[in-house]
Amino acid sequence: MKKNFIVLTLFLCSTFIYSLDAKYFQNNQKIDHLYVNASDGLRIRRSDDLSAMKIGILYDRMMVKVVSVGKEVTIDGIKSNWVQILLPMQTLKAGRSECGWVFGGYLSDKPAPFSTNEWTDSDLTRYLSRFSWVGRGRIYYEFNSDGSFRMLILEAGGAGDGSFSASMKNKSITVRARYGGEEYVSEVQTRIYKIIKIEEDKLTLRFDDEEFTLIPSITHGSLLWYLTDDDARLGPVQAISFNALMFPFSSDLIKTLGSEDFLQRAKNNLIKMGIYVDDEDYKKDYNSYWN
Repeated sequence: MKKNFIVLTLFLCSTFIYSLDAKYFQNNQKIDHLYVNASDGLRIRRSDDLSAMKIGILYDRMMVKVVSVGKEVTIDGIKSNWVQILLPMQTLKAGRSECGWVFGGYLSDKPAPFSTNEWTDSDLTRYLSRFSWVGRGRIYYEFNSDGSFRMLILEAGGAGDGSFSASMKNKSITVRARYGGEEYVSEVQTRIYKIIKIEEDKLTLRFDDEEFTLIPSITHGSLLWYLTDDDARLGPVQAISFNALMFPFSSDLIKTLGSEDFLQRAKNNLIKMGIYVDDEDYKKDYNSYWN
């Protein structure tokens, strides 16, 4: 069964392997994962060519699992290789390994230190839209890169839909949205959230004299259980929340999620998605599966 899966994976992610760039190796060991080093994000393409179809985008500092290294090219004056990567959410949804290609010139073996010193409004918007957030108990916040906004009360009725804008100068997020449920929807309301503190995995805000912290929405039980489902079928809400599994803080985050046996129950899905967790037992199963 395992051999059949390996053959299938190689077929689905097949490519001719060209000469491998030395920077993808350390002590003659292939690097399993790399980090995006591109403040504007990095496009994923169907094949190793700039004219190939764009099938997604990776945010800065995202971690990617390397499947193979392709041909060497020069793009933006940078000489590097195309790199084939595993697509975690697509893999989980399809039930088989799904892959894409990115330019290796914007990948590094270590993430740069997290800093907001030179951020613009666009950087703040990208930060907010990397994954969805949860705060004040079970309120779900989704800031999208196109400026759209959604708020849900998880496991309950009520929602908000509208738009947002982010300002680094004013240290604020302005949301314009309608709120309500099936029987009533409000007029457009404007809410201004003052930014108190920005961290890579949490955001502290103040609204109406209340200070609260947003954390990745994957931490909420109604989304978390999908990771333990052998037949997980992710919708849009689940997919964007799972993006939080692909950042430098992800390993520590995963080890704090759920009950004591959560990692054991979620292990199969996490490994299939190529998610790295710094845990000895987990790494043994991870390496056994992928090697």
